Amino acid sequence: MGRHKMASGICRLCGQKTLLSFEHVPPRSTFNKNTKYSSIEFEDYLKTENPLKTPPKGKIKQGGIGYNSFCKKCNSFLGTEYVPAYKLWVDCGFHILQNKEFKLHTYTIKNVEPQKILKQIVSMFLAINGEWFLESYPELSNFVASKDSNELHERYKIFYYLTRAENVRYMHHVVQGDFLTGNTIKCSEIAFPPYGYVLTMDSNIQNPYLNNISEFKNLDKRRSLEIRMFQLPTYMPLPLDYRTKEQVEKGI
Repeated sequence: MGRHKMASGICRLCGQKTLLSFEHVPPRSTFNKNTKYSSIEFEDYLKTENPLKTPPKGKIKQGGIGYNSFCKKCNSFLGTEYVPAYKLWVDCGFHILQNKEFKLHTYTIKNVEPQKILKQIVSMFLAINGEWFLESYPELSNFVASKDSNELHERYKIFYYLTRAENVRYMHHVVQGDFLTGNTIKCSEIAFPPYGYVLTMDSNIQNPYLNNISEFKNLDKRRSLEIRMFQLPTYMPLPLDYRTKEQVEKGI
């Protein structure tokens, strides 16, 4: 895998302990081949007085964002079965991406394969989370591993939004709590242009700006999709945080 080294671990898809290849998240063919980015610890943001004006520098990396998460066989399986469908989905998203936050976009994507798109999205969440995630939520890997399966338990919901991803967002499994209501949301989030995705486990999200695409699991044929989605900003490394730059500055 080029300059990316193999690493020993548990494959997030088949569960075998073996050498893991480097999985680009999102796939390298979707504009993540030569991505240059800063790897910043969340604690560094907390220590910064104003991360918008003086963001923590972190460690500069390049060659695409990714993780050693899948064995060579599973990595190849994903690349063959799901990545081509996902690439078309991403290409269409870039065509409508604008410099307007909280704008509702309505458009049609033709000749797409929703189920394969959803399986690729779920595989990306498997990739960014640790080995324990595979053991805790086995239904996710089972859904992805079987190319003909539409079985994804109702406890899981996948949402999406359009985004320029002012700050790319790779949030591993987190629990967001509301001290006023006592409600909690277990989720993981990925934001990389042109889309952002939220995976929830045993949780309900009440956010009018997020679209639930969990039913993509039942759409296994090529079709045209009528899409309505909001474009949201991601200025801070916080899950489900879509405040405008002005709102973040006011909060600071």
